[in-house]
Amino acid sequence: MWPTIGSLKTYAIFYILSMIVHVWLVIWLCRRRGVTWKAGLGLGLCYIWGMSVGAKILYDLLNSQLDWRNYLDINYYFGAGAWGGPLAYLVVGVIGVLAIARDRRTMLDVLAVALPVPMILTKLACFVNGCCYGAASSVPWALALADGARGPVGIPRHPTPLYEILVLAVIAIVFAKLDLKRWKGTFVAWFVLLYGVGRPLTELYRATDELRVPVGPFSASQLTCFAAAVAAAVAIPFLRPRRGDSGASTAT
Repeated sequence: MWPTIGSLKTYAIFYILSMIVHVWLVIWLCRRRGVTWKAGLGLGLCYIWGMSVGAKILYDLLNSQLDWRNYLDINYYFGAGAWGGPLAYLVVGVIGVLAIARDRRTMLDVLAVALPVPMILTKLACFVNGCCYGAASSVPWALALADGARGPVGIPRHPTPLYEILVLAVIAIVFAKLDLKRWKGTFVAWFVLLYGVGRPLTELYRATDELRVPVGPFSASQLTCFAAAVAAAVAIPFLRPRRGDSGASTAT
């Protein structure tokens, strides 16, 4: 793990890279599906907002330290503490697509398909930074945090960010295999279903969880993910284009 490259924080490099990659991906996907690149740029801006301002707001809400004046200070975004950026992006992005987009099904699919790769980059940021670290372990692939990492150093641990990268890679593979016409307009639900099942499994190996609640061995994030996954599984059959639906015959 490499918390810094020279004087630069590796976390920030990967985090900013994820934003650049996401903007490029959504614009590319829009052009491939016959949608104006401006719509892709709009989604890219939603991602940047979600991963910066949105993630800070959610973190502050969870820690009861919400102060709107902080979000006007650029230096605040370079400090520690961010959570739920992809969630903020999904909420803002879905609302924006439903309110503005002409081809809502196509744009919702673009919103979801463009998400796994940038999220993999953010998880690499967590990995090199030493945050979201796993529980101590003796498994052969256990890794110890390096000096300068946010977590305790010198103790072999589950590389939980890499576990989540595996979940995101599976989602990307599923997206590549799904028939675009048959499942048009359902990719957001598929993302919520697959991530909602995979993320709680990775948290079984986390050392700490900021959202731990007194509900047996579960955390609030695990319960939320499972509930969202169930809702998505129920919604997918209803979101699929019906036979004769013009959306099913339009190229995506």
